[in-house]
Amino acid sequence: MAQHRLCTSCQVPLSSDDVGIYLKLISRSAQQFLCIDCIGVKLNCGREPIEKLIRYFRESGNCALFR
Repeated sequence: MAQHRLCTSCQVPLSSDDVGIYLKLISRSAQQFLCIDCIGVKLNCGREPIEKLIRYFRESGNCALFR
């Protein structure tokens, strides 16, 4: 059975992008994660800048978290 991860703050199911950007921006050794919206609140920047970073990392092809 697949393990579904949930945001530790709001309990929504996490996507691979949520997990990847949390690992990239917050902690590479994390075992629990926040969704993009909650990361935006934590970093006081909102969702849009985080989505732009995800697009950048994916398009650059240099980050293994976003391949």
